[in-house]
Amino acid sequence: MQNNKSGITCLTLLLSAPNVVLSSCKGRIVSQDNAKSFSFCPTLINKSFTPEGLSNNDFTEIADQHDYSLVKPFLSQRIINPLPQTYLRISEWLDLAVMEEQLKNSHTWQHRVRRYIMQILFLLEADQNKLSNKSMIDIVLEHIHTNYSKEISLDALCKLVYINRTTLNRLFKLHTRRSPIDYLLYYRLSVACELLINSKLSISKIAEASGFNYDSYFTRQFIAKIGLTPSQYRQGDGFEILNIKESYIVDEY
Repeated sequence: MQNNKSGITCLTLLLSAPNVVLSSCKGRIVSQDNAKSFSFCPTLINKSFTPEGLSNNDFTEIADQHDYSLVKPFLSQRIINPLPQTYLRISEWLDLAVMEEQLKNSHTWQHRVRRYIMQILFLLEADQNKLSNKSMIDIVLEHIHTNYSKEISLDALCKLVYINRTTLNRLFKLHTRRSPIDYLLYYRLSVACELLINSKLSISKIAEASGFNYDSYFTRQFIAKIGLTPSQYRQGDGFEILNIKESYIVDEY
């Protein structure tokens, strides 16, 4: 780190290829001559991505939410170590984007540049997902297992791991065969089953302790998934405990 003549502090990073350095417009990266770079305004990706829009992050459309997840790494400086095959594809698309920007030989050149940049962002997202999907699912599972008695929404789980609803549902189903909310329901029922057998708490208290706000909803879900009322389950010493584990769920019902 050093100060230049203007008094601005610059950060020097020593990197070994292949690396992808992402930086917002507020940051400044001075690269070597053999390094490839391309800068773009976020509105190139999505017209809603104005500075105010990105700051508020109040996007409600699924498409906007997904596009936001793609550009989010650029909101602060970040270094990504891509897989070798990913780096080669990114390098090719970056060359094409730079060429289009330099030539500007038709009125559609911006659309082609956007396509190349989007391909790069999609590839970076897929590449990072390969490396981090398991850890993201672990984070969601840990949150559910710790906070099942509290209110948990899908949006809250998405914000926990910085991905959109569609992506989280897809990844979670790959690991557990259920959606996050469905998993949460079965996990709460598994806790209720344990309490019904091993405690003398009232049905109402067990419903509350398991994360169900209303006794009627608890009973309705219990009957639908277990096939018995909570009282019948308790009297029979447990019809069958739900088999719910962190990374695997036996589909019993």
